[in-house]
Amino acid sequence: MVEEKVERKIAVILATDVVGYSTKIEANEDLTIKTLRACRAIIEGLIDEHHGRIFNTAGDSVLAEFPSAVEAVLCASDFQRTIKERNSSLEDEAQQMEFRVGINMGDVVIEESNLYGEGVNVAARLEALSQPGGICLSKNVHEVVHKKIDLSFTDLGDQQVKDTVVHAVDVSLEGVARRNLPGTRGAKSSARMAYLVAGFAIVALIAVGGLWWWQAQSDVKPADVTKLAYQIPKKPSLVVLPFDNLIGDPAKDYIGDGFTENLITVLATDPKLFVIARTSSFTYKGKATTIQEVAEQLGVRYVLDGSVQQSGDTLRITTQLVDTVKGKQLWTQRYDRQLSDLFALQDDVTDKIYEAMQIELTLREQVRLRLKYAGSPELMRKVMKVRSLWETFSLDDHREAVRLLEELNDSSPENGIVLNWMGWVEFQKLMMRLSKNPKQTLKTTQQYAEKAYAITKTAEPLALLAWVDLFFRDYDGALKKARRVAEINPSGSLTNAIAAEIQNMAGEPGEASVLFKRSMRLGPHYSEWVPVRLAFSLVQQGAYDEAQKFYAGVVATGESARQRSQALAGLAASSIFKNETEKAQGHIKELLALNPSFSIATAKGRNRLMKDQAYLKRYSEALRQAGLHEKGKQKF
Repeated sequence: MVEEKVERKIAVILATDVVGYSTKIEANEDLTIKTLRACRAIIEGLIDEHHGRIFNTAGDSVLAEFPSAVEAVLCASDFQRTIKERNSSLEDEAQQMEFRVGINMGDVVIEESNLYGEGVNVAARLEALSQPGGICLSKNVHEVVHKKIDLSFTDLGDQQVKDTVVHAVDVSLEGVARRNLPGTRGAKSSARMAYLVAGFAIVALIAVGGLWWWQAQSDVKPADVTKLAYQIPKKPSLVVLPFDNLIGDPAKDYIGDGFTENLITVLATDPKLFVIARTSSFTYKGKATTIQEVAEQLGVRYVLDGSVQQSGDTLRITTQLVDTVKGKQLWTQRYDRQLSDLFALQDDVTDKIYEAMQIELTLREQVRLRLKYAGSPELMRKVMKVRSLWETFSLDDHREAVRLLEELNDSSPENGIVLNWMGWVEFQKLMMRLSKNPKQTLKTTQQYAEKAYAITKTAEPLALLAWVDLFFRDYDGALKKARRVAEINPSGSLTNAIAAEIQNMAGEPGEASVLFKRSMRLGPHYSEWVPVRLAFSLVQQGAYDEAQKFYAGVVATGESARQRSQALAGLAASSIFKNETEKAQGHIKELLALNPSFSIATAKGRNRLMKDQAYLKRYSEALRQAGLHEKGKQKF
């Protein structure tokens, strides 16, 4: 058999996308899409004028190839100038839009009309490095164009962008600040040295005791606002990183983890704060990541971190709060407390966070209530174990969670947290089809959730009660509770996603899509089911292109066969709605290769609680037209 030859060539690649697109979509989806279309028309015209060709678009991004580096740079310069003029003519900032542009020349792989390979990847990295309104070139592009066009340049040297080092050069444009970034080696070295120096200084200051404030100068290297993955919210934004375990025993991780999780839970209930979710915060556990990198990757201003040490029953907890935009350490303090005082210590640290960020602490009673029902550190350790078992959605872990909860209920029968998780694990029996008596299981779930909510008044048990309403087809009750869940815990990534799914099923896909996007912003390391269900809500609204972007992302990078299957089904149905039958059939072919037992019955079963049964019928018919079989053994 003759191996198929891969076709390659050298090409000049231009990559561009919108600055803060996700935030704009969340604020005003219709206006953002309308504005994007207007700006897209500008760049499409300029690319054609400069003899380029667009070979890929996804969401807000454009990838184009040019036969000449000079034409590519001139096109980008004309585009940024035109966009700037357009923005200046509009008084409404919501109608304005900024772009980043990266240009590279390199080897690409040709596949029909599309291009792949390192040449494209480096262009995308340069685009990410570019300033808003700016253009960033690779060194080889600069070498070709710098004597041929009337533009000035700034050599940035080697720069680390994600997992790639590129030699970058800025194009000097009117209205875009000239910058001099440290090179990769220098940046890493100086950042490390600054971190160590700051660390030794903090130790020395703590040694003499007390709380220290600095006003005169920056204490740490500020985050680079041009590298922010998301626009920093207007209200104070914070991530609480997992506290380092310096005890020396990995089995004692639960002390720092529990302290971190409870701080996140308490702070997330305040509508005046934007708090990154636990799921995203804990991805940094055990990783050598700087505070600046965390802030840039999550799009937050404040970072709280710390460490835990233990000697007998005495804990030593050290904390610091950093304003990453100003590069200022707002406060640092050492606490020596008994293990039994851990929750009182959380209360004190919460106060300090509010004080340092100059926010009036209005949640005193809520904090007291949470500390009251939180129980002992050992109880929290077991509850965190239950949560991690529940999240795997596996039979063995479900059984272990049931066992642990039975132990906890015997020792703490009226504990609000325990009751909440007893409800969620009971409900999981329904979702995993383990219940022999679904009606009784649903009733037991309701009883646990009602008790937990009566004690805690928190979002988690209320979200569970909303699910119960949905199963009973009480759509009005489910919607009312879902809205209340989002109000109680505005920074809760998971609870916002659950509330969104309830709205999705209860006939409000528009509101659902807003909540799903909020959830994904709060927890950038979200579960795969969240973008899949967001896309489902978008398809209901007729936003097929946007939905397909989220579906395609899960298919390309998802680890869950279950969610990839649902995403492929969504791609097929939305393609039918767009009259793209051949593409739809291709998605079904890929779906059945992944999961031969997936059927229309599978898709209908996933959405059986929908209020809008007419839409579910239309969705099912689209899958039928795409070639999916009617029935089969339901794998999921």
